Parts: sequence; C-alpha cells; structure tokens
Amino acid sequence: MDFKYVQLFQPVKIGKVELKNRFAMAPMGPLGLSDADGGFNQRGIDYYVERAKGGTGLIITGVTFVDNEIEEHGMPNCPSPTYNPVHFVRTSREMTERIHAYNAKVFLQVSGGFGRVTIPTNLGEFPPVAPSPIPHRWLDKTCRELTVKEIKTIVRKFGEGAYQAKRAGFDGVEIHAVHEGYLIDQFAISLFNHRTDEYGGSLENRLRFAREIVEEIKRVCGPDFPVALRYSPKSFIKDYRDGALPGEQFEEKGRDLDESVIAAKLLVSYGYDALDVDVGSYDSWWWSHPPMYQEKGLYRPYAKLMKKTVDVPIICAGRMDNPDMALEAIEDGTCDLISLGRPLLADPEYVNKLRSGKLADIRPCISCQEGCCQQIKKRQTGRHSSLYLLPGRMYGTNPGIFHVKLCSKSASCP
Repeated sequence: MDFKYVQLFQPVKIGKVELKNRFAMAPMGPLGLSDADGGFNQRGIDYYVERAKGGTGLIITGVTFVDNEIEEHGMPNCPSPTYNPVHFVRTSREMTERIHAYNAKVFLQVSGGFGRVTIPTNLGEFPPVAPSPIPHRWLDKTCRELTVKEIKTIVRKFGEGAYQAKRAGFDGVEIHAVHEGYLIDQFAISLFNHRTDEYGGSLENRLRFAREIVEEIKRVCGPDFPVALRYSPKSFIKDYRDGALPGEQFEEKGRDLDESVIAAKLLVSYGYDALDVDVGSYDSWWWSHPPMYQEKGLYRPYAKLMKKTVDVPIICAGRMDNPDMALEAIEDGTCDLISLGRPLLADPEYVNKLRSGKLADIRPCISCQEGCCQQIKKRQTGRHSSLYLLPGRMYGTNPGIFHVKLCSKSASCP
C-alpha cells in the first residue's frame, strides 16, 4: 500500500460494528437488482458482492421499502424486507454471506416512502401522501395528509423490516431520511409540515416520526444493532419546486444550518449511531446528485459541521473520489468515512487499486449523469427524458411524467 493513504485504511466503528477501512459504498437506487417477490435477484447479489470484493469496507444498499400499502412502490422496482420476509431473507442471506467473505460489512437502507416527491409512474392507484395537504413535486395535485394511524403503521413496519434485515445477516440499517425531502424529511421541515398534532409544530414534534423509527428498531433488534441516518443539514429550497444555485444568496425555506445543528443533536440523542451527510432536496436536485458542474467534495463543509456537532461517525459523500481530498477529509476531522457512489459504479475495484498504489488504473466517474439516473429514467418510461437538470429549476414538456436528466453508470446498469 502507498503509505501516503494509510489513514484511509484504518478501521473505524459504527456502534459496535467495526469496518476494515474508511470507504463506504453510497446507497443508490437499486432498479434492476430485485425480483417480483421483493428479494434481491442474482444480478443484484453479484452487483453488491463485486464492490465488497473490490475492497469497500461498508456496503450500503440502495433503498428498500418497509411499506407497500400506504404508498405503492411495487416490485421489482426495489426490494422490500416486509413484502415477503422469507424470500427476502433467503435471497439476502446469499448476498450478506458473500460480502462478509471479503471482510466487508453491509447495511440495508430502508425508507418510509416518497411522500410529495413520489415519481408519478410509481403512484399506481394510491394518491400521493405527505405530512399535510401540500403540492406534489411533479404533478398538479395536492397530497393527502397521513393519518396518525398510518404513521404508527410505518413505524411498526420499520421495526419489522430491520428485524428481517438482521435475520438476513445485515450488520445494520440506514434510514433513508431525514434526507433530500423524502417523506420523513417532509415531516421534519416546517415548509411541508403544517400539522397541529404531536407530529407538527415544534422541531421536536416534527422529528417525532424519525425518533419513533429508531426507537422501534432498537426495541425490536436490540441496542447494539446499528442504525445510521441519511441526513441533509441544508435543503437549498427557495420555495416549492424552486431550488437555489451554488453561491446564490437566498432565504432558506427548508432546513437551514442553525436548525440542522439542533436537529442533529436531537437525532443522535434518540439513538442514531451515524449520520450519512449530503445536502439538497428534490426541489434542488443538483445538490443531492451533483453533476460535473458542481465541485468535487461539495458536502465537506456540512459534514465537518456535523462532525463538530455530534459524537457519532460522520459519512461524507458528494464526488469524493479524489484520494488526496479523501485523505485530507479524514485527517482534518471532516468525517470518519468516505462514501463513494458513482465512482464505485465506474470502477468496483477503486479501493483495492488505491490500496495497491495503482491510481492510474482507476476508471474515473466524470459525473455526466448519463449512464445511471438517465438509465433509470429510460427504463421507467421507455424513452429519453424531455426534462433536463439545469441550474435554477427543472423544466419539462409534460408535468405528468418524471423528467430528469442526471448522471453516469448506475445501479441499474452495473
């Protein structure tokens, strides 16, 4: 190993789970990796195992859904640990055992749903839901407010899903929020949450959904089963469907940094064992899925703020594939783990090549957005997008179809 990067290969713990190095595979949409019964297909198993074989210390799967009734996600779009638990455990067991054979660990990312940002092609017969009657992100519709009973059902499903993940050999789970404006994040953000019950109003009430989720998982799986949280300290929202540009002066209508510091402390006090940091939202997607015009390492300031705020491991994503940048981020206390998404799609052997000093052999991701998210778009609608991810906002010719032009080589085409 090139001694220069030795710090990137030191072990680190999330809770009581020890990782062999400082590299995590970032969670990415798992379209094409599951079957119609809610499990992982052979392609999906091989896909994740290949990244473990390539040296990555922590594999975080693409999103899986614990609820398929309040929102219809449908298989085979994404796996589900609760749809057919026996089948999910059987298919996952093959995957987790093979990942562990390479001395890697694996977390299952689980989600409570999309809410107002549900992709129209996924809506099915169900109307879009949200914390309150607010505008849908893509459609000219008003979302239906979730009932308290439905919230409690989703919380219970998180416990059931985490239990099945533990049975299947996963080393922990990552909760897909409070992040990017998904359903649980919508509860946390006052712009979207107008409730007057125990899930609305104060920050503590708006975080109650996220709190009950981690408490239920710890109750069902035990206190030593790690629960990480995908967390966005800043939303970059100017208004509904209107996001802020890099360097733009604006009034934050989503979560700002002052509130994010308080929220992070609360979330860790509730029991979350790590924060996986990014920024942005569906209203400002060029932050959440940075294209090539966004600088490399753009989440580092936000990860460093979280590192100063809480005493759990911080995972930092966002074009972090420059090894010198990654090393500096570990050494200067920006984060504890480097998260690579698209770079591991471009080259599953990234970590092993770096460890062997073969930097020139690493196949780079250029953040072109063409082979990954664009492939998802084409597979969902069978045609190229008529909307492009441009600075300022999203533009399209048909508001009834999910239109986005995004990046390169994806989980849908490993």
